[in-house]
Amino acid sequence: METTTTSKSLLLIKWGIIGGLLSFLVSVVTQYSGLAEDFSETLGWVSFLVTFVINVTVLFLALKEVREQQGGFLSYGEGLGSSTLLGGLWGIVAGGFNYIYINFIDDAVIQKQMDLARQRLEDQGLSESQIQDAEKITNMMLGPGVQFITIVFVTVLFMFVLGLIVSGIMKREKPMFDE
Repeated sequence: METTTTSKSLLLIKWGIIGGLLSFLVSVVTQYSGLAEDFSETLGWVSFLVTFVINVTVLFLALKEVREQQGGFLSYGEGLGSSTLLGGLWGIVAGGFNYIYINFIDDAVIQKQMDLARQRLEDQGLSESQIQDAEKITNMMLGPGVQFITIVFVTVLFMFVLGLIVSGIMKREKPMFDE
């Protein structure tokens, strides 16, 4: 039983790193392709669908590997717990890469986001004092530390919700009288 726990943890760490890297890469591609500046409702849906497909695929593959490692059995609770833990690991990896990226690679990203937010506020016809108040809050929310915490929290929550569904699909209970 001890090796099963260790192996399951290692599997989840592996898939958490894979998921976190994929999420970070999608984010960087969106930034460097210019899609972030030309954001539209259609692009928002496309971005959401790409992210959703990646999340479901990685979660499915992770739970499938955990189930195979446990002799072909996975309870609903184990699947949901594994999904939540995977979300935490995934969020830490994605948030960590985002933090490093913002602080050490491209610190102009936050300024670009601030300029874009200012332009949108001006387009809405807000006064200069309203824009300055909004910029104070936006600047705080775009800080690397706040982004890290937000990424981890949202990823855990999203993977928990996905885990509710995917765990139900992946579960295979061990027979009650099987030894």
